Amino acid sequence: MPGLAYGQLEGNPENWCRGGFFTREYSDFKIGMVTGSRSNRVYFNRDDSDDCPAGKNCRGRSFVVGGDKLLVSRSYKGFACSWFVAPNGRETVGWIAESSIKTSQPDVRPALSKWLGSWKYADSEISFTDNKLAGFLNVTGDAYWKGLGDNIHVGELDGRSAPEGNLLEYSDGDDEYDCKVTMRLIGDYLVVADNLKCGGVNVTFSGVYRRAGPARPVK
Repeated sequence: MPGLAYGQLEGNPENWCRGGFFTREYSDFKIGMVTGSRSNRVYFNRDDSDDCPAGKNCRGRSFVVGGDKLLVSRSYKGFACSWFVAPNGRETVGWIAESSIKTSQPDVRPALSKWLGSWKYADSEISFTDNKLAGFLNVTGDAYWKGLGDNIHVGELDGRSAPEGNLLEYSDGDDEYDCKVTMRLIGDYLVVADNLKCGGVNVTFSGVYRRAGPARPVK
């Protein structure tokens, strides 16, 4: 799906590493593991000034410890743009010193069964079930944007697609305004990026999903 996740998004500063862009600005994700013992704190560095993340005043408050697993995207000046979710579900996205993590490549040819089930990110959910056509999966999903009061916009996925390796491309059609989504199976994570045309205003399926259980029944 050309243009969705092939590098730094146009207009964004090169030193930015932020949650809203994490899954949409890159395509070559890796699994990272923080090195050292559980007493080894490794802090996230911010991106809010020109000398960050490498500047001496760029260290943030959030940290990971030895053994924690990260999802890693691009590198910049010795730092890796990384996504981490704590046991309490809190997510942190920021720069981690590359010297403090060990990265590995994901399985690029996962079995079809690795996709099956329900995956969740915040209030969004995507499910995969077997399709009658060999190599294809049913793809269903719901996403929401909640504004003030009862102002709620929704998005929906409902179709089928065949993964190619660890990449699945979903589309409602060929028009530029049709919903288009890329989904990458990166270890235990489902990395999703859409074109912001998969529902009402402000609705997006973009995010890092984790397995939530068996797939929901197909409607």
